[in-house]
Amino acid sequence: MKVLKRFGIGTIGLVAINIIIYLLIILIPNLAENMLLSTDVNVIIQRPWTLITVFFSHEIHIHILLNMLLFLVFGSKLEKITNKRIIFAIYFLAGLSGSFVIVPISNLIGNTTLMAGASASVFGIVAAYAILRPNQLILKSKAKFWLMSLIVFNIFTIFIGSQLSDSSAAHLAGISMGLIIGYLLKKSDQGEMV
Repeated sequence: MKVLKRFGIGTIGLVAINIIIYLLIILIPNLAENMLLSTDVNVIIQRPWTLITVFFSHEIHIHILLNMLLFLVFGSKLEKITNKRIIFAIYFLAGLSGSFVIVPISNLIGNTTLMAGASASVFGIVAAYAILRPNQLILKSKAKFWLMSLIVFNIFTIFIGSQLSDSSAAHLAGISMGLIIGYLLKKSDQGEMV
């Protein structure tokens, strides 16, 4: 119960879902193809749920570790000043934004691999928090500097023509959604809570 109180039920719940799905993908053969996002539109039409399950799915240890640590830090802080519904909404909308951006960009650059990861969702959480608490220190750096670092890094990987260009575009879509929601929260009645 202390963990739930410290980090928030919404944040812990989303981390738990990511970990469970990660373990299932490792343990169950062929599950990945039903959870990860294909860049082939015909496959997406057959498996539309993958537009959502992709941002709960990981295949690489370091990927889930970094995403979930960043989410735990920023998500728990954001949940304390808002609520679990807002955490879920930002996570979902930022992730969905990433899904809708990564498919056309991947097709444009010829990337046909299956996509995995919660980075767009997580970066959306970071962005929303940075809008609401830009000067709050997080691991010895202000939230706005964390956000700026994520933006600069992803723009850089796009401009150098990296194989991660499609992922970086998805990350920026998630960040953009987080910025929009953070701004709306700041201007709304919810902003009075924050």
